[in-house]
Amino acid sequence: MIIEIAAQGGFGGITAGRLHKTIDLAHQPEQMRQDLAEAFEPEELARLASQPCGDCADRMTYRITVTEDRDSCSFTLQEQQIPPDMLDLIDQM
Repeated sequence: MIIEIAAQGGFGGITAGRLHKTIDLAHQPEQMRQDLAEAFEPEELARLASQPCGDCADRMTYRITVTEDRDSCSFTLQEQQIPPDMLDLIDQM
């Protein structure tokens, strides 16, 4: 499984931050590989993306693409839709 994350966001249209990370789970220690595989399962990302966002103005937007066996799924999530433990995993990547 390969996870690609691109994020951007800002205040009033001014970009406050950009992020682009790609991680191949095959090259991760077992525990990290397991944590990432569970957190970034396409079904879980689809569930998170379907949650109401509330006030998403001036927040980070994450574009997450998961590729497994030549199949790719992409999801767009707002910062408020992502659980804190998943944000921690993104920081660790």
